[in-house]
Amino acid sequence: MTLGHSPAAMRLPGIDPKTRLEATRLCARDILEHHIFNEIQFHNHLIHHLLATFSMGASAQRLQQIFDLNKSIQRPALPRPDKVDITAETLSKYFSQDEHYQDYIVFFQKELADAGAEWKSVAAEYFFDPKVLPLSMSGLFHPLIQFGYGLEFESQTITATGLAMAYTHCVGYKRMFQPKVFDQICANKNEANGGKGMSLWQIISAVRKDSLNAEIMFTTDLHAVIGNSVPEDLAIKYSPMWNVELNEASISAKYAELLSVIAHIFGSTTQPQYVYRYEFFIMHLLTSAYFLPILFEALSIERKAMLLHAHSAMTIALFAAVGSPDIITTLEMKSIDTHAEYTKLNPPVDGSKGIVRENPWFDVFDKAIASDDMHVAKVVRSLWRGDMMSAFTDQPTCDQEYELPPRVNWLYIADCVLASVTASSFEDSETAKAHGKRSWARGMIGRHEFWTMFGERSD
Repeated sequence: MTLGHSPAAMRLPGIDPKTRLEATRLCARDILEHHIFNEIQFHNHLIHHLLATFSMGASAQRLQQIFDLNKSIQRPALPRPDKVDITAETLSKYFSQDEHYQDYIVFFQKELADAGAEWKSVAAEYFFDPKVLPLSMSGLFHPLIQFGYGLEFESQTITATGLAMAYTHCVGYKRMFQPKVFDQICANKNEANGGKGMSLWQIISAVRKDSLNAEIMFTTDLHAVIGNSVPEDLAIKYSPMWNVELNEASISAKYAELLSVIAHIFGSTTQPQYVYRYEFFIMHLLTSAYFLPILFEALSIERKAMLLHAHSAMTIALFAAVGSPDIITTLEMKSIDTHAEYTKLNPPVDGSKGIVRENPWFDVFDKAIASDDMHVAKVVRSLWRGDMMSAFTDQPTCDQEYELPPRVNWLYIADCVLASVTASSFEDSETAKAHGKRSWARGMIGRHEFWTMFGERSD
């Protein structure tokens, strides 16, 4: 296998051939040696951790350390004594059966190789097949994330694993991705704001006030948080109110709007008087949203709009699932981004998109590379994308009735995440807590009971 780079990928210039070779070798080892799921369908994050840090300039030595840490928690690749030869005719026969994960890899590797230069388009057709969409959007977007890494690094092998992961995944939110329901979500017929529909910021506010929230009982059972049917009811109710016009200007603006709203849900939902915490399920909205511009490269305008609708529906559902938290936008959160100001005063002259060593993001990258939490580097990349796109602030001016989210200080959120998430993904959580280390908040952060039980007072 080889690793390239999609034009829409975020990466630092000057990654040396030795490091690229090491990243390729370790990704290949992961695919050969490990399953994509453990025994309870939790996901293998090894390739994610490797490639996120690689793109930010991790050394070959650090990549090996990351491999060794992740290897300790992986499930070995399963033998194939009962292997089947999957064909186009039997493609749906083995849905959600992870014992056939490697059989699907064999099928998709051949399909992509046979497609030649059109392999990305062929991969996208398989991934976004209407029958497969409930699977592709399951598991906190992990199939989409794995698939996205394949397209980002132009690896047919990693892309095949993302497809195999989707096809063998159990279904999460199912009703809203059924064809008739999802067609309504994508209809673009909401007449609010002069036919523009409601903004996603307005929709999130409406979801928070909806009386259906009273039916979502507080629980510390994380499976019950995700498994509750009411958040999906709210997503089905409100998702059709967000219109996405079928032109590139609308796709770009709506993506910026989506990413900015997610950044606020992620970065501004700690209750007052408590130390900042960042919620685990919402974090996956952010890390998956990174890949949308990369996926757009392989999609028709209709499929781009469909992907935006699918992701926004999941955003609404997960927002409701964690208790529809109040969004408390601090002065720091909406202050001028120091990177934006730095770039304005020091415009790049070498085509590096503003990435020069004096840039304050470099300290963030170094800390993210050094973190032993398997998600931190992915979060930083997503925030970096938001900053580099100047998401929201570069959108066309909208009518006042179409309320966009406040500006986002992407660098500030990244700094806060690095200060907040200090525990390793590979150490016992109680041991980490005893040593004063923090990890992600998990659960219903929108409810006061959560903070009473799990929050740390800041006063």
